[in-house]
Amino acid sequence: MKNQRLTTIILWTARILGSVIIAFVLFFLVAHVFGNNESGEGFRDSKEIITFLLFPISTVIGLAIAWKWEGLGGIITTVGMIGLFSLRPDLLNSFYITIPIIPGLLFIAYWLITKNNETPNN
Repeated sequence: MKNQRLTTIILWTARILGSVIIAFVLFFLVAHVFGNNESGEGFRDSKEIITFLLFPISTVIGLAIAWKWEGLGGIITTVGMIGLFSLRPDLLNSFYITIPIIPGLLFIAYWLITKNNETPNN
């Protein structure tokens, strides 16, 4: 009973935090696309393109997928964030940019707990 309650708390914490992150990131993406951007600058090099694919793209896709497939979505989010920190270790100094890895890790934890508790059908 306790284990069931803990897994439910982990799942819903990951879903709520993940949904807030998705909404926040999408808001800024839409604002950037439709905003008044006078600079007209795009990506300057391939490192910026890869960074953009790792965050916010892989984060949003991973967190969205995690609603249906917790393990896959959590892995996509976590690997994307680790890749981002590998390319841009300076971002580790900011607490706020590290927050998206939390629901990714929670989704992975939930998936591992429920995967280990499954019993085979005989």
